[in-house]
Amino acid sequence: MTRRLLAATLAFCLAAVSAHAQDGAGRKMPDRGQKHVEQGTAIPYEEYPPTSGPHWPVVAKWGVYPEPVPAEVFVHNLEHGGIVLLYHCTSPCPDVVRQLQEIYPALPKSKHGHVKVVVSPSARIKTRFALLAWTRLDEFDTLDRERIVRFVRAWQDKAPEDVP
Repeated sequence: MTRRLLAATLAFCLAAVSAHAQDGAGRKMPDRGQKHVEQGTAIPYEEYPPTSGPHWPVVAKWGVYPEPVPAEVFVHNLEHGGIVLLYHCTSPCPDVVRQLQEIYPALPKSKHGHVKVVVSPSARIKTRFALLAWTRLDEFDTLDRERIVRFVRAWQDKAPEDVP
C-alpha cells in the first residue's frame, strides 16, 4: 500500500469513528412527529417502543412505576426532553425493580434541577431493557448502571420542547 493510500484509509477510518462517537448513546430512530391527539385514542406506532410520534396531551410524573405507563403518555415525556427506561420481566422481578429504584436517585439531574426519567415495565419490548429519548433507542439485556447514566447524560433535555 502506498503512503498516500494508507493515509487516506486511516483518515477515512478516523472520520467514521469520530462521526459514530458524535452520534451518541443508542441508535437514531425516525422522527415521527409530535402531534397531540385526544386522550384515549389508540395510536398504532410504526416502531415499538416509540421514540416520537403522536401522543396524548398528558405526561407521566418523573419516577419509577410498578405498572406500565402507556406509550401514548411516555412519548409526551420524551417530547419534553425526558428519558424513558422500559424493563421486561417474564415473571415478577422484585430484584430488578429494587435495583432500578436504587439507580434512579443517582441519575444525572436535568438542567431544571431534577431527574427527568420515567421507569416503567413493558411486556412489549423485545429485550430486557430499553432506553428511550426523543428519536433515540438503546436496547440491552443486562442491567448496566453506567450505560443508563451515559444515555441520560447524552439525551436528557434534548428534545423539541424545553419543559421541566
